[in-house]
Amino acid sequence: MNKWGANSILQRLTSDPRLNAIGDVVLQIKDHSVVKGHRPEDEQNEAYNAVPQRSKLPWPKGKHNAYPSKAQDVQAYPFPPPDTDGGDSAQREEQLYLLGLYKGIAEMMDIPLRTGSDWDRDGEILDNGFDDLFHVEIDGE
Repeated sequence: MNKWGANSILQRLTSDPRLNAIGDVVLQIKDHSVVKGHRPEDEQNEAYNAVPQRSKLPWPKGKHNAYPSKAQDVQAYPFPPPDTDGGDSAQREEQLYLLGLYKGIAEMMDIPLRTGSDWDRDGEILDNGFDDLFHVEIDGE
């Protein structure tokens, strides 16, 4: 049986209970970690000012900036190493699978969820201008 690690437990304490409920069900199917829940001002500004940007929104406009956080960054566990040619296709596939589980479970639980693989919510993952394959958020709030 998969269990949350110490960091995941800490990050979940800062997160919206609905995200935690989805994650609990997904954990029964696929082992993964919650890397980040609430993001404080200094971390948000660092992500926003990074090159390349790791966030498109400055503090306090991001869903991670709410308390409890309306967003989480989740990561498949164990996370696959880079491909032998230095690419990230194995990592991308693992993350897309994980985000698909989150999306499906959220739908079954009637919780509106948006992922960083489909910002415009059209079901198409190849038209993203900015991929954040670790990001899940409560949609519409």
